[in-house]
Amino acid sequence: MPAFRRLNADEVAAMRARRRGSVDLTEYSDFIRGLQVGEGGEVTLGQSEQKRTVKRRLTRAARQMDKDVRYRRSEGNMIRFEVRSLSGN
Repeated sequence: MPAFRRLNADEVAAMRARRRGSVDLTEYSDFIRGLQVGEGGEVTLGQSEQKRTVKRRLTRAARQMDKDVRYRRSEGNMIRFEVRSLSGN
């Protein structure tokens, strides 16, 4: 059975602080910034990287620039995507 514990206000604040801005999206943002709506990109994952994590970071970086990302089917350690406008066009 799991053990439950109430967190105090300091623990909650520390948890929030770690969460905010804990990942540097500069590399992702720089790549997305270089692509126009309708263009695509390809990312080859490193050994310790997971597709799900990289996709989430790409999406966050794109949305910061009022863009969206549509992922295309890809195999292995590669992610392929198309840059779209946030409105879906």
